[in-house]
Amino acid sequence: MRVIGASWGRTGTTSAAAALELLGLGPCFQMQDVWPHPELARLWNEHRAGRHVDWPVELREYESCVDWPGCWQWREFAELWPAAHVLLTVRDAESWYDSALGSIHEWTGPGRDVGPPEVAELLAAVWDEHFGGWEGFLDREHAIAAYDAHVEDVRRTCPEGRLIEWRVSDGWEPICTALEIPVPGVAVPHLNARDSA
Repeated sequence: MRVIGASWGRTGTTSAAAALELLGLGPCFQMQDVWPHPELARLWNEHRAGRHVDWPVELREYESCVDWPGCWQWREFAELWPAAHVLLTVRDAESWYDSALGSIHEWTGPGRDVGPPEVAELLAAVWDEHFGGWEGFLDREHAIAAYDAHVEDVRRTCPEGRLIEWRVSDGWEPICTALEIPVPGVAVPHLNARDSA
């Protein structure tokens, strides 16, 4: 693992994953990978239930990760891969909330078919862990406060010299400079449509 994403979904993580893969840091694991690979969702569910997971073995095919569920383990991953950088994708908190509310929150509501049971359990864990459940996310101030607290916690506790804080609008420079990779001759992918997880 060469880049560890510490950010929640809807902060530009889909764009970040595509950018990392363009830079040769793929494949990049992200939430949308659990639908075709529910065994990955099962890993996190079992980990949350107390089972030890050998992450370097289980994630051996991936060079980077962003989004949930990997961001839950960003500190553990930073210890397991001490040479890896930690990527914190950020956006305005109000904008983040509106995006999450109109996309992943809407898609994963009660009674919605979200796919394999392992994925449904994992999605429920996202809402439970951060917001007190799916309905808890509807408390806008509470959800935004949780988002802001997470961002500040990563900024405060990431090992010195390893944090890359990035907005899609920043372009290639922050990532390429930190990773000492030449800037590609193509634009940064901008995949922020609400139909993209």
